[in-house]
Amino acid sequence: MKEIKKIAATDMDGTILYEWDNISEENKKELLKFQEESNNSLTIVTGRNYFLVDFAAKDLQIDLPVICSNGASVINPKTWEYVAKNHFDKEEFKVLLEKFLETDIDICISNDFRTHYIKEDDWLEVLVRNEIQIDFSHFPKGKILYKYDDLQDLIDNGLDHDESFPVLVANSENQEQLEFIRNLVEENDLLALEFPKEKTCRVEIFKKGVTKSWGLNQLLDKYNLTKEDIHVFGDEHNDYPMFRDFPNCYAVGNAIEGIKELSKEVIETVQNAGVGKKLNEIIEEFQ
Repeated sequence: MKEIKKIAATDMDGTILYEWDNISEENKKELLKFQEESNNSLTIVTGRNYFLVDFAAKDLQIDLPVICSNGASVINPKTWEYVAKNHFDKEEFKVLLEKFLETDIDICISNDFRTHYIKEDDWLEVLVRNEIQIDFSHFPKGKILYKYDDLQDLIDNGLDHDESFPVLVANSENQEQLEFIRNLVEENDLLALEFPKEKTCRVEIFKKGVTKSWGLNQLLDKYNLTKEDIHVFGDEHNDYPMFRDFPNCYAVGNAIEGIKELSKEVIETVQNAGVGKKLNEIIEEFQ
C-alpha cells in the first residue's frame, strides 16, 4: 500500500459536477494536476451509488477507495471490492420491504452495481432514456437497471442479485405516505434522508449510523490517518455529518448556507472549479 500523507475527499453533485455527468474542463484540469503532484491523494465521497461514480473515478485517476451510497459503501475503484460497508443483510432487508406491501408507496433499491425498481422516478427516467453519457457496458452483464411488475415481484425475484443492500428508497406522494415512512424509520431505529419536491418526497433509508462521515472514518483507519489529515469538500445537507466531524472542511460558493456556516472556508463555486483550485493552493500539505 502506497504511503498517503493526507487525503482530499470531494462530494460530486454541485461540488465538482455541475451536471449529471459533467466535470468542467477547468476543474478536471486542476484536479488532475493535484493528483499528479499529490501521489493521487484525491477521492470521492458521495450519495450516489457506485455505478454512478465509476466514470468520475476513472476520469480523475482515483486510486484511493471511494465512499459512496452516502457513506454506506467504501469501494476500491480498481477491483470493485468493498473495503468497508454498513449495509442491510438480505433477510433484514426483505423484512423491511415487506412492511411496504400493503401500501401504495413506490419502492426502489439502489445498490452499488445495479438498481431494482418498479416505477420510473425522475432520475431513473434519465438513465432509462440514456440521457447521460456514462458507459455501463463494463458492469456485470452490461446491465444496471432491473424492472419489476410490483413490490412482491421485486422481493421474490430481485433480492438474490445482491448479498447486501446499502439503501432503500421510498417515494411518497402525499403527507400520509411520508408519515408512514417516518414512523417505520423511527420504529426500526434507522436513518433517513428526505429530498422533498413539490408535494412528493424521496426518502433514502439507511442503517443507523450511515453517513459520509462513517465512510470517511473507515478510510482514515485503513491509512492510519487522523481527522486532521483529511480535507473535505461539499455543498448540500447530506454533507453536514462530515462538516461537523472534520475540521478541514470547505464549502463551494454555491453551497447551502448551513454548510457554509460550518466550513473552515468558503471557496469558489463548482462552475469556477473551486475544489481543484483550492487543492492546488494547499498542495504542499499533501507532498
